[in-house]
Parts: sequence; C-alpha cells; structure tokens
Amino acid sequence: MSLCSHEGIRTGVYTKGCVSIVPLLGWYDFSFGQPDAFLQRAWRDFRACRWPAEFDSQAKICDFFLRQNDRYLSTDNVHVISFSHFLPRLDVMPAAIPEHRRKVYPVLGSARLDHQIRKLQPAIHVYGHSHVNQAIEIDGIRYMNNAFATPKEARIARKELVCIFDTEAVPSVLAGENRREPA
Repeated sequence: MSLCSHEGIRTGVYTKGCVSIVPLLGWYDFSFGQPDAFLQRAWRDFRACRWPAEFDSQAKICDFFLRQNDRYLSTDNVHVISFSHFLPRLDVMPAAIPEHRRKVYPVLGSARLDHQIRKLQPAIHVYGHSHVNQAIEIDGIRYMNNAFATPKEARIARKELVCIFDTEAVPSVLAGENRREPA
C-alpha cells in the first residue's frame, strides 16, 4: 500500500457528494469448499505466492486482508458502492455452471467478506475473480461482476464497460444532499 501511496494511487474510500466507493480486500479461506488434489496441484497461488511464516493457512491470509477493511465498514452515505476482487458469497455464481468447472469454487473468495459487506450495507457490490458475468440481488444488495476475462474466454465475456450508477439519474448526488439514515 505504501508503494501505491507513493505513486499517488488511491486505495481507500472515495467520496464525491452523496456517493462513496469502498474498496474491500480479501482472499480465499475455503469457506466455499475444500480444494481437491487436482486444484491443489493446478492452482498457481499455492506455488507462486510467498507469505511470511505466520501466514501458515489460507484462513490466516484471508484474516489479514479482511482486517484491513475494518476502518471502512462504517462508511455512510446516500449511495454506497463497494468492490472486491474476490467473491463474497458462492450463491452469486450462476446455477448453470457445469459441475466440472465448479472445482475452482474453494479459491473464489470468502463468506466472511460478505459479513463485512452486510455490515457496510452498500446498494451495489462489484466483485471479480470468477470470470463469469452476473448481476443478482440478494437480500437488498445488488452483486455484480462484469468479467473482461482472458482471450480464450471471449465467448463468455461481454468485453465492454457497464454503467452501474448514473449520477445524471440522481441529480442530488454531487450536491451532497439526502444523506442516508444510519441503520
């Protein structure tokens, strides 16, 4: 994060008027299932990522990243949009995913990330990592993934930007009016 700060890259909450965009860090902790032998051999993170000795499990790595989010969970504004790379819950994956593709589910994210999202209560949560386009509302939060995907996945990706919030449709946003009532 210090490198980002040095280079002028924002890594915290961005607020403009009545809109706040909240970044949430994460990792996977096998809360979506246990990896089989094939995934343990094939998933590059298991070989390429090097962690300090105290990070001796995926759960501890995930804990570290989730703790970084604590300072942002009280963000309050009329419109809150959160985003993460990892999936916050497995039921955002479409039911049509073939069984043989579900082998990667254990490394898609963490259910504990969704606990943080529920505390934050954004209108929209944008996530990535799955390479599967999706927009679904669950318990009052719109979960969205607009996967750009890899060149090999061109048939399943939109390859275009999608507007998820329109300030023109909400004229008071930039004026800072109509603060959301605390829950």
